[in-house]
Amino acid sequence: MIKTYSFPSVYESTLRDFSTSNDPILGFSKLKFDGANYLVGLQALNEGVSPHKSINASPEDVDYKIITQSALLLASNALKSESKNGKVPKMVVTSGFPYATYQFNKDNAIEYYKEEKIITYYKADDNGSLSSEQRVVSVASAHVIPELVGCDIAVRKGDQPVDGNFIIISLGYGTCEGAVSTPEGLTTRSFFSTHGISYPVNVFSQEISKHTYLKLRTEHQIDHLFSKGFMFVERKRKDFMEEKKLAISMYYNNVISPTIRRYITDEDFENCQKMILVGGGALHKDLVELFNEEFGDICNISIFNAPEKCASIGYALYSKSSVENKEGDGFSYTPDSEEKVVYVGIDIGNANTCVSVISNSY
Repeated sequence: MIKTYSFPSVYESTLRDFSTSNDPILGFSKLKFDGANYLVGLQALNEGVSPHKSINASPEDVDYKIITQSALLLASNALKSESKNGKVPKMVVTSGFPYATYQFNKDNAIEYYKEEKIITYYKADDNGSLSSEQRVVSVASAHVIPELVGCDIAVRKGDQPVDGNFIIISLGYGTCEGAVSTPEGLTTRSFFSTHGISYPVNVFSQEISKHTYLKLRTEHQIDHLFSKGFMFVERKRKDFMEEKKLAISMYYNNVISPTIRRYITDEDFENCQKMILVGGGALHKDLVELFNEEFGDICNISIFNAPEKCASIGYALYSKSSVENKEGDGFSYTPDSEEKVVYVGIDIGNANTCVSVISNSY
């Protein structure tokens, strides 16, 4: 069974103590990193002033390290809550990057995951006091694969496996990627990477700022506004669905449609009866409708169940197969017969981070 948890990929440094609340997903109030304290996830969105994260951050960036430590701590907490003896087994972890940045981030990311980490964090209790805790997180083996490969694994080997040929499109916040998928793998010729949902979010921001003061919101706060399609101004609800629809239409017509036309040929559509949409962008109904308008007559358009979790599920499945097949990218790991391991997939998304865990009873 695969369990997946997600939290917003944002953080903000702070000097304040937040002793009355913990992040409802991550389970801590603040994370300590390199001597500074940080709000992370929903806690950063709810309590922070300028929650942020760089788009497509590299493993050397503070952004990546803070979000990664939070994700590892979340996985450790989830495993500890299920443990019969309170011990957390070592993790086999797989993560990924967009194809455009995968090659030059892969090795550094693997090395960062493999380092044993002592993670320090603060928790608020029911009495309104804050206490410091530490958790040792050990990774037995680490793998990094292209994000779209992870999505393809989830589609083909997940709870509702799909066989045959199909076109897979990943609608991420920072990057939109796609390719023709066959049972043998993704077709390199058809592989493309282009602008993600950040494109219509920026168009949306520019459009509504013509008539509405956005109160110095960060890009990630604008993204949440974009997803909702409304905000309250002077105690009144203001609807922005028309601006959202316009931004999505511009994005599809200027970016997605021309890119698909360039990389996916008529012969590809002849061989593929399905187009599968994954990634958080597939949750926007107006965007899915544009796919249906252009391609609905020539192939079946479907959305992966919980599309925003697709990559992390695929990563977790890859972690499991890397041990079962005793192979990987030079970092394969074969546990001793007495040793228990769990399989974890971590998708450090630009909008949200998802953590998928496959664990046997231990």
